[in-house]
Amino acid sequence: MSKLSRQFSDIEIELNRLRSEKAALQFAEKKQNNRNRKTRTRTLIQMGGLLKLTPLPSLCEIELGDDLQGEHQSKAAVLLGILAKCTESLPDTLSSAEIREFETYGNLLLAKKKS
Repeated sequence: MSKLSRQFSDIEIELNRLRSEKAALQFAEKKQNNRNRKTRTRTLIQMGGLLKLTPLPSLCEIELGDDLQGEHQSKAAVLLGILAKCTESLPDTLSSAEIREFETYGNLLLAKKKS
């Protein structure tokens, strides 16, 4: 085998190694992105479940199955307006005492729903 053939063979081996490494990194990135997407979706679903424990959906005439990005977008606008208006009265950051107060009240509401 000539020196040039050997160099070419070594380059091909290194190229294959790099391609394999690239594929492994792409797979790991795809797996992490999928994990992040699932985590985000679970959190959004849980927030929706908490919202359902309040009277807000019925105040906005939102029914399960309504497409809030489609034909029922006006209902989504009402809900968003209510939430935004309510949060305007809150400070930019909550003190630990305020957080405990909201947590206590939230736990009471959750306990009511369980019984």
